[in-house]
Amino acid sequence: MNLLPRTAEEFSSAEYWERFFKKRGEKAFEWYGDYNKLCGVLHKYIKVQDKVLVVGCGNSELSEQMYDVGYKRLTNIDISETVVTHMNQRNAERRPGLTFQQVDATQTPYEEASYQAALDKGTLDAVASEEEGALARSMLTEVGEQWASGCAVHGPYVSLTCAAGQRDRLALQLRRGAAAAGGQR
Repeated sequence: MNLLPRTAEEFSSAEYWERFFKKRGEKAFEWYGDYNKLCGVLHKYIKVQDKVLVVGCGNSELSEQMYDVGYKRLTNIDISETVVTHMNQRNAERRPGLTFQQVDATQTPYEEASYQAALDKGTLDAVASEEEGALARSMLTEVGEQWASGCAVHGPYVSLTCAAGQRDRLALQLRRGAAAAGGQR
């Protein structure tokens, strides 16, 4: 069963992710590692009491593992209805406070400063493949850096990505734009 996209642009497509999770089934898929591998970075930047927006959660066990060690204020979002439904069912009894919502990270419904931190484990990679980074720019603006007013997150944006160079360029562009606009986006 081939789950890889045919083109880089497919990574940013909601249809691709629906197919991916329907074919993949319920088995967790860890793109960048589980809690044991990432806990040093997570604890360095995200406090246990922080309200955290987990962007593009997929069916990773990371949020479940974080919840189990004390992170009780996690909101997980993903563009795939299939995976959100599955994750809500999987966690309903054991982790009643762990929420999963179908949300496009480039157009979030959250109020400014709703979260103290954001965790992105690969979503930037998916949207960065889109031509000229428009989706990635949109996602970074939405889930935000701590310096951008109008963003859902005012705190650290922890990005685990293979697209670090592009992420840094986009973040610098957004910072310059925010500074030029007097902090407004």
